[in-house]
Amino acid sequence: MSAAPRVVCFDLGGVVVRICGSFREGCDAAGVTPAVDLDRELDLAALSAIVHGHQSGELACDDFHDRVSRLAGGRVSAAELRRVHDAWILGEYDGMAELLEELHGAGIETACLSNTNPSHWRAMRGMPAFDRIRHRHASHLLRLCKPDPRIFRAFERETGFETGSILYFDDLVPNVLAAANAGWRAELVDPNRPTVPQVRAALRRHGVPA
Repeated sequence: MSAAPRVVCFDLGGVVVRICGSFREGCDAAGVTPAVDLDRELDLAALSAIVHGHQSGELACDDFHDRVSRLAGGRVSAAELRRVHDAWILGEYDGMAELLEELHGAGIETACLSNTNPSHWRAMRGMPAFDRIRHRHASHLLRLCKPDPRIFRAFERETGFETGSILYFDDLVPNVLAAANAGWRAELVDPNRPTVPQVRAALRRHGVPA
């Protein structure tokens, strides 16, 4: 069996914190009733490009909402999009803060590497699990988005952790595959089930008591 990882690195949305899984779910959380469903009625390639610009730090939040509103032909306003955006994070998964403390007690470092944006990054401050993560890195800070392989190298440069010492958890298959291709140990998490039991099971497979 290979040595236990030196650091456990987490994606945030869908692993550490619960988030809305669709635009409609976000609208329900925000109390917004738009005239368009972004997931079904827009040019998804164009929408994806705008989201990428926001998460890579190229677009400010106000610009992001304005551009999405224009892409939707004004059928959802920038103000409505801001309300949905602000309601997107639903809270932490149960037991995640305690798990992080256990990892620290076992001498394991913790980190995050997330595709996110400045407003959601600020919104997570003060959440027990987020605050317990010792090495916090994100797409808008590194100016790169997963699954771009360069983001994994950038994380290594920023933290000093070696490729083979990192165990990574993400809820999206392309990101897990990209991390594995970068030489990380990578595990897929199902965001629709409690994530902490899934993480604990994977930790045990990698030689970490959990």
